[in-house]
Amino acid sequence: MKILFQVLVVLLLTACAVGPDYDRPAVPTDTAYAEKSDSTEVISSEWWKGLGDNRLNDLVATALKANADIRIAAARVEQAMASFEDVSGAQLPQIDGTAGYSKTKISEGGYNLINPTNGRNRSLYRAGLSTSFELDFWGKLRRATEGSRAQLLAAQGGRVQVELAITSSVVRTYAVLRSTDVQWQAAQEIVRIRQEEQRVIEEKFKVGSAGATERAQAEVNLAAALSALSDAARSRAQAEHQLGFLIGQPNFTISEKFVTPLILPPPPAVGLPSDLLRRRPDVFVAEQNLITANANIGYVKAAYFPTFSLTGALGNESRELTGLFSSGTSTSSVGLGLNIPLFDYGRTTARVEGAEAAQRQAATQYEKTVLNAFREVRDALVDVRETLTATQAAERRESSAQEAFRVAQARQKQGQISPMEFLAARRLLAESQASVARVRFDRLGAQVDLIKALGGAPVDFVPAAK
Repeated sequence: MKILFQVLVVLLLTACAVGPDYDRPAVPTDTAYAEKSDSTEVISSEWWKGLGDNRLNDLVATALKANADIRIAAARVEQAMASFEDVSGAQLPQIDGTAGYSKTKISEGGYNLINPTNGRNRSLYRAGLSTSFELDFWGKLRRATEGSRAQLLAAQGGRVQVELAITSSVVRTYAVLRSTDVQWQAAQEIVRIRQEEQRVIEEKFKVGSAGATERAQAEVNLAAALSALSDAARSRAQAEHQLGFLIGQPNFTISEKFVTPLILPPPPAVGLPSDLLRRRPDVFVAEQNLITANANIGYVKAAYFPTFSLTGALGNESRELTGLFSSGTSTSSVGLGLNIPLFDYGRTTARVEGAEAAQRQAATQYEKTVLNAFREVRDALVDVRETLTATQAAERRESSAQEAFRVAQARQKQGQISPMEFLAARRLLAESQASVARVRFDRLGAQVDLIKALGGAPVDFVPAAK
């Protein structure tokens, strides 16, 4: 028996896990992005604080604690942790404590002899320890643990992905609210201007110096201005409602009316395309799913080979409870079970083929996720570049409109321009201010998209120790 155990230990220590070992698949990449970026700004773990708005900081902090999607992701991590501990614990023997009492009445007509010492009624007390576990010769349990660990890491990566998505949504939605406040104020000014224009044209129409066409056009212009004002108010309300949803406060409101949009910090450095393989949480999750599928092949293939199970028990038995732990009452047993698969009519082969197909799907999904990550970064880089150009152009337009309005004011005081010309200068300034608010939001949105496309601040996913 001693030799048998020595052989089993040697086999257990030297056995290899069946199935393929994981090797990260090669994916198309490049040494640099075609869309250049000279920025050296590192993405901070709290990158939204660079926008310089304390209210926004509070909203993000609240969302990270109260958002339903984040709490769901956190629960998934806890579930994956419990599953990992359950699966990894299967590699160790389970030890159970046992105890029992039985009372038997022996038949006088049977083969068991009845003597005065034992009598017909016999009691037996038992107590001890027992164990039974599968010897992992072929690495079946090790592959299961490998796959479960990858699932845990995927859940952790999924939580980071959700947190990044929620944070980005809060920033973008808050930026919409501030931008629409500025646009709403500009739209109010345009409405006042259109109303004044309509009044002037109506007076001219009465004296015959304006035609029906001019009168109708004034009505159209006023209606368009009122529609733009309504659109700004609706967008503001929807942004407020969306913020309430993101932070878990359905009655959330912001009564303050902002007069400026959020500031625009410098765009972040993009790094190398290869950096996305370790920075993007969705890429990390896709790779962990591939590791899980790869490990499952070995787990399923282990069914081709014999399984060995070891059982053992150690305890005491006695007729008297008081003598249960006396000398001479100890018992022990040990056993080795062997199960050899012979005929399963191709079911194991079918399961292996299914696992291999699932692994190929996971590998393709990983490649697709990587390619999509490259595309999103390149799209965001173009958006940042072009919205920066549009912002600069809109700011130049606003500056010119301010100068034109200043000149118009001076000429109006001297009676050198008509009321309609002065109103046109006022309208041009208001329209320019609304345009600047829109393009500045587009610029900020493009930067948020770039940060999200890059995976946010670098995160080190620490494997669970086991």
